[in-house]
Amino acid sequence: MMTAPGRVRPSPGPVEAAPRVLCVGATSESWLALSRALRPLRCEASQVPSLESAFLEVRHARPSLVLVHWRQLADGTGMGLRALRLRLGAEGPPLILVAEPETPAEVLEVGDAEGVEDCLLTPLRTHELRARLAMLEGAGAPSARAPRERPRLVLLAGASGPLAWGGLGALLEACGHRILYSATVGGGAARVVSHGERPHLVVAREGPPGAPRSLFPPRPQPLLAGVPSLTLDAEAPVRPSTVLPRIHALLGREASSLRVEERVRFCCPVSFGESGPRGAEWRSGVSSALSPGGLFVRTLVPAKAGAAVGLHILLPTLGERLEAHGVVAWAHAYAPRGGVSHPYGMGVRFLGMGPPRLMQLRQLCQAEAHP
Repeated sequence: MMTAPGRVRPSPGPVEAAPRVLCVGATSESWLALSRALRPLRCEASQVPSLESAFLEVRHARPSLVLVHWRQLADGTGMGLRALRLRLGAEGPPLILVAEPETPAEVLEVGDAEGVEDCLLTPLRTHELRARLAMLEGAGAPSARAPRERPRLVLLAGASGPLAWGGLGALLEACGHRILYSATVGGGAARVVSHGERPHLVVAREGPPGAPRSLFPPRPQPLLAGVPSLTLDAEAPVRPSTVLPRIHALLGREASSLRVEERVRFCCPVSFGESGPRGAEWRSGVSSALSPGGLFVRTLVPAKAGAAVGLHILLPTLGERLEAHGVVAWAHAYAPRGGVSHPYGMGVRFLGMGPPRLMQLRQLCQAEAHP
């Protein structure tokens, strides 16, 4: 006799592991506050006292996010942040510096040079950590943008990195473009095929006489068919100030308002708020550069391109806070780069600056350029 089958329970789906947050720094009041801020969030947090300990820790358990207290970079002894970045890999978890309003600018400059991609200001707030964790899980990714608003992908065929060709790649990244670098002209097609995305523009530099000059291999590549190109003369030095307008004309973009050619290194904690129906929700980051036209901010959770934002720029050297307003000219929220070079963050074009404030910014730029 057959019995009636009992209630069939659906098989449980795969359970996603909670993101792992690795906190690097000695136990302190700010670290205890960090633990309290992480407690209500769905994550697994662990703490190690030093960068050396973190280097060993990541060999056994790979974190999703690494928070480093600024004092780990302050004394200049022991293992630097660059070694940890190399251990984590180019596509590894992002590094966030935990700073205080009085954190010296020199420490922020070290962090910027060694791979810091975001900054959290104390006192730490739960909504700031939640935004970063949501971005890691894909829940905080911005909505799809219209084709014209999407960042352009540019292939620099024959450029080994951002500083090649007079720093043309670094300027293009500061304009918000995404860059594929190829050390050789002939390898440019292979980089495009490996990445799997059609570039908007190919910039190549002709080699010396007798060297292979063709970017395109004998077998045509569909991803390169019909892509506009710009060829630079290898016999003449590259002058980015003259090449940049030609590139933007080919891309159909206007990018002169940020005045990227005039930017100088400028590392300060920054808070920014995007106006909304419930008022501005302030988030933090760290500036990497300043120009008379705008501010360049590193953060995993930037405001959307086109948004109006308020800025609070902390000046550790002067002990002052500079308030400004601007419009986000470009933004790159956290997402796997997949071999493409671009910073996480945003470029903010200053808005409504009066002559006194513009003069103050120019003085700051001159002070940074000529210490």
